[in-house]
Amino acid sequence: MTKFNHRKPALFAAALTAMVALAAPVASMAQSTYDDTQQLIAQIQTDKRALVLKGMALDDAQVQAFTPIYDEYQVDRKKIMERGVDLLNSYASNYDTMTDDAAKKLLKDWFKLQEDEEALVKKYAKKFEKVLPATKVLRFVQIENKLNTVVRSLGVRVIPLAQ
Repeated sequence: MTKFNHRKPALFAAALTAMVALAAPVASMAQSTYDDTQQLIAQIQTDKRALVLKGMALDDAQVQAFTPIYDEYQVDRKKIMERGVDLLNSYASNYDTMTDDAAKKLLKDWFKLQEDEEALVKKYAKKFEKVLPATKVLRFVQIENKLNTVVRSLGVRVIPLAQ
């Protein structure tokens, strides 16, 4: 049995860099900051793809079936990541002057983001079930959960609580 070692890949360094960069209070996003964010997301996705493929322990036929669906998943996942970036930026821009209305909107957007993340994983688990054994689909969901937990835990450490 292959152990899934999630501590070595560059994903976690990139994720930490991304979370620190995104947690900094910024009132507006300049083009260079937008480009930097896009580059970070692309790097995280590239590193994550390699990590997921290694962790899935697929045979050649399974890799051929898995990768097109996974790449489609990554495109949809990127949209959710961008919404998360927008949410962090909104939080940062409201941090010092947070109103109840701003807090309500942030909560609504955060809950919707969480729901959409879960729905995305469910949607793609169903797609994977058509081409992979259930054990591999479960493994994919577990790997996604572990990676998302690591990235979230980094955010927990760097994003201050609301005042």
